[in-house]
Amino acid sequence: MRRISGRAVAVLAAAAILLSGCGGGSAPPSTPTAAPTGTAAPDSRPSAPATTRPTAGVSSPAPAASWTSGPVTVEHHPAVPPVPLLAGVRYAAHPGFDRIVLDIRGGLPGYSVRYVSEVRADPSDRPVRVPGRRFLLVVLNPAQAHRDDGTATVSGTHATGLPMMKGYAVAGDFEGYVSVAIGLDDVVGYRVGELPGRVYLDVAA
Repeated sequence: MRRISGRAVAVLAAAAILLSGCGGGSAPPSTPTAAPTGTAAPDSRPSAPATTRPTAGVSSPAPAASWTSGPVTVEHHPAVPPVPLLAGVRYAAHPGFDRIVLDIRGGLPGYSVRYVSEVRADPSDRPVRVPGRRFLLVVLNPAQAHRDDGTATVSGTHATGLPMMKGYAVAGDFEGYVSVAIGLDDVVGYRVGELPGRVYLDVAA
């Protein structure tokens, strides 16, 4: 029997190792690869423009005239003819004040207001009796308190029965000037103002 040499044994051993390495083993499990996270594309649709609701304008009332006890003069120069007509007088009590309203037809005349110690008629200068102890005199110009035929629209002396404003009287209607005297219980603050077709006067009560 032939003896196998040591070199041949070594070669055979190496071949056996190579054959075992090429055997059909199971492949290692593959690690799943995460799908790439995509970034959402921006919405290409145009957004609707923001709408602003129009705000309705708020009209502010004219500020009230300041209270005073000194003389007040307001100038107006309406086109004449026709001469502004004092068509009527109204009065009423309100919380904290009494009000008298001079209704005017035509353009608004200028006017002045002041305290007087006594009331005298224009143009006769005779005393005019007015209810009350203190007196405010309102003079309108240009104005008249009569119609074209001479009939008076406002005349005489009138008691009001109001807390502070006791009465009034038409003291003059002459050559474009109309004088209205207002009798009060005392010297108090007043304010004068106007609206379309009227002049009003408030006295503190």
